[in-house]
Amino acid sequence: MKSAQWVRRGLPLILLAMIGLVVWLNADRQTTAPVNVTCPDLTAGCKVEIGGQTLRFGTDRRIKVLAPFELWADAPGARKVEARFTMEGMDMGFNLYTLRPDAQGMFRASVTLPVCVSGRRDWNLILEIDGQRFNTPFVTDL
Repeated sequence: MKSAQWVRRGLPLILLAMIGLVVWLNADRQTTAPVNVTCPDLTAGCKVEIGGQTLRFGTDRRIKVLAPFELWADAPGARKVEARFTMEGMDMGFNLYTLRPDAQGMFRASVTLPVCVSGRRDWNLILEIDGQRFNTPFVTDL
């Protein structure tokens, strides 16, 4: 009987503590707004100055849905580089890619974007480098 009371009273407190821990661990990601980067042509590459360093990123070809392309980032000294692809007001599923360094230290990932059922082609590339996020809007080719 006593163990049933402990579970009934203690379990909600344990669950609340676990939720609090998850929120606390992810607090810095949720409060850091991305730096908006205007990039007229991802195939030509984009450049942004941050913290005295130059970050360059781009793609190896024009982006079309359902067609693989390579996303690259030149981020000297970076430890972790990830890319997310989103649409404003549209759930496009889980589109997270981890870029891996090649022999020259350039980070790369092969990416394939899904088709939007509404026919939209406006995307956001959110590139995260060691916790710093950069948001670049772009439009896919037909």
